[in-house]
Amino acid sequence: MIKDINIIKKHLKDCSEIELPYPFEKEVYIKYITLKDGEEVFSLGGKFMRLLDDKIILSNAGKSWTVPINLKNKKGDIIYKSRFFVDKNFDKEKDLDEVLELKSIIKAQQEIIDKMSKSLKLKSDENEKMKIILQRIKDSR
Repeated sequence: MIKDINIIKKHLKDCSEIELPYPFEKEVYIKYITLKDGEEVFSLGGKFMRLLDDKIILSNAGKSWTVPINLKNKKGDIIYKSRFFVDKNFDKEKDLDEVLELKSIIKAQQEIIDKMSKSLKLKSDENEKMKIILQRIKDSR
């Protein structure tokens, strides 16, 4: 557990604080600040394993442990909220994949819209021609 503020700042330089619950995927590395023996301490954390009721399970080097999300007094009132941090870029690859998938869907939908528009235009032109033919037939009677 680290208590030196300068070292903590260095470790959190490329991190973003997150609010729990958060839709984590496994293998996300989480750093945290929590209360231990009445003092706030920083931990380099571990990989996300699971989210429990009011705890988060982390793992590192084969060991796993829980970190309290909220510390409560005997009445159940929250007296301290732990703070959790992840690398700023941890979900960019996931976001990139989602963006590419959405762009692909948009492109496919646009192609369908274009085909339907052409088809509608052809049907509209045919309809106009039929109206003209019907009008000529009516006029010739």
